[in-house]
Order: sequence, then structure tokens, then C-alpha cells
Amino acid sequence: MTDAPGSFDGLGLGAEEEKLYRRLVEEGPTDAGPEPAAARLRTLGLADEADGLLTAVSPQLALTELVLTQERAVLQARAGVEELTEIFRRRTATAGPALEVVRGRERVGRLIQHRLRGARGDVRFFAKPPFAVIGVQDTSDADEADLSRRGVRERLVIERAVINEPGAPQEIRASLDRGQEIRFTPELPCKLLITDDDLAVVQLDASGGDRDGVLLVRPGGLLTSLITLFELQWERAVRLREDGAGRLTPSPATADELPDEEDRRLLALLLAGHTDASAAHHTGLGRRTVQRRIRRLMDLAGTDSRIQLGWYARDRGWL
Repeated sequence: MTDAPGSFDGLGLGAEEEKLYRRLVEEGPTDAGPEPAAARLRTLGLADEADGLLTAVSPQLALTELVLTQERAVLQARAGVEELTEIFRRRTATAGPALEVVRGRERVGRLIQHRLRGARGDVRFFAKPPFAVIGVQDTSDADEADLSRRGVRERLVIERAVINEPGAPQEIRASLDRGQEIRFTPELPCKLLITDDDLAVVQLDASGGDRDGVLLVRPGGLLTSLITLFELQWERAVRLREDGAGRLTPSPATADELPDEEDRRLLALLLAGHTDASAAHHTGLGRRTVQRRIRRLMDLAGTDSRIQLGWYARDRGWL
């Protein structure tokens, strides 16, 4: 049975008991009678009986106390879950081999959901089509919202081709609204999920015969290497921007926005290690002009650092 809005089923009240309590509140004392609902209301402290009449206890007092009792129980249960999760995490982090193959679309989906729901600090993700067993569809809206509420930092590097997937722009916008950090890169080396620095999930070769298998990587040198790989890709990736038509794109919207010869000379000087003052001297531009041009190029590339701008300029053939 689905509870109607305003139902107190979560407080231990069944439909008949709630119906009786509402009648007592709305109409006043009534004949107690032998009905089980009346006995349940007395047990919960929602009604008193005197001289054969059943009288409602103030909802402000009785229901608030029931709510507080339930909240305390939920908090206690959550603490128990967190304790057991930590014990399980410590045990599984050291148990078994450092590498393990898991097969089966359903089993892998449950694994990913479990890791996301248990994440405490960081989630890193490479999104690369085609989505065989590791894909953005494995993360539901509810899971993403829960990650945000728990303060988990979720970073996604998305291969440019993902933008062309059906419905991708809408999903990306919704993910950004929920607090995910998303960057784009022309191409990714693999499909990858890393949670809390203690487990990586790598999809096995999607172009081969093992399209429904993933490799689990536990703490060790390989996991450290995968974390380093992600961070390098994150630094090189660029933020998305909207073009004039409102489309999401990690690259300049029009050819008119591409750097001119003076911009390219400025980029070359910066990549060679020149300061703003030195670049201004070599180009004959004012220092503030140099800074404005650099800021424009960073906005154009969708980057937030000069290092990223340099990588982007090389990748895009600006130099």
C-alpha cells in the first residue's frame, strides 16, 4: 500500500489508527470501545481513556515526541551502518588479490552503485563511449544528489564524443546543477571509476570480446598510477562552454574567436617561461593588454589556469 501524503505510517500508525486519531482530533472524545486501534493509540501516547471515553492527546506534544523518537532511531541506525561500512571497507581493502575481474552487466552495476553510495571523499570518473558496463547511466539522479549532500567531490572527465550521445547535453547540465565538476578532453585512454583512493574500476577492452567485464584494482602501485593518470587528464582537460546557439562545447564557437598571430606569439612566449612583463616587452604590448589577452584565451579555451591553457593550445593546434 502506498501512503497518502500526510500519512503517519512512518511513526508506527496504521491506516485505521490514523483514521481514529484524526476523528478524535476533529470531533472530540468518543466511546473508546474494544477496537484494537484505540488500544494502539493509548500505547503510543496519542490518546487517553477516562470514563469510557477516548480523548486525543495534543498532536503538538504526542506526534512531535513520536517524530523525535523516530529521528533518534534513524540516527542510531545510520551510525551503525557507518561503523559496519568502515569495518567492511578495512577488511576488503586488504583481503583478496590486488586485482580482480568482475563480469556481468547486472553485477557490475550493483558494484558501482555500492561504491558510490559508500563514497566519503572523492569520486573520479572517465566517461568514454560506447557505454558497455561502465557508463554515466549507472549513476542515478538520487545517487548523485546524495553524493552532493554528503559533501563528496565528484569529478568527471568526459570524452568529447559523449556530447553527441542522445540526451547528453541535458544530462550534463543537470549534473552541473547538482554540483558535479565536469571537464572535456578530445580522447580518453579507458573507462574508469575511482572512489576514495581505495578502489578503481576499469572496464576491460570494449572492442574485444570482454564487453561485460571490469577489473577491480585495490591499493597498490597500479591504483596509485591510475589516480595519477586521472589527475593528469583532469589538469589537461578543459571546462565546457556554451556557443552562440546554447550548445555545450569545449572548443571555440566560431573561427573568428581563434587566436590571431599576436595571440600565438604571446602563447609561445608564456610556454617558454616568460613572465607577463617579459612577454609585454617582447611583443611591444602593455602589461595589462597582455593580461587581458591571456584572460580572453583562457575563457576561450574554458580553462582556469595557464598550464591548462598551454596544453589546450598545443592540443588544438593554436601554436
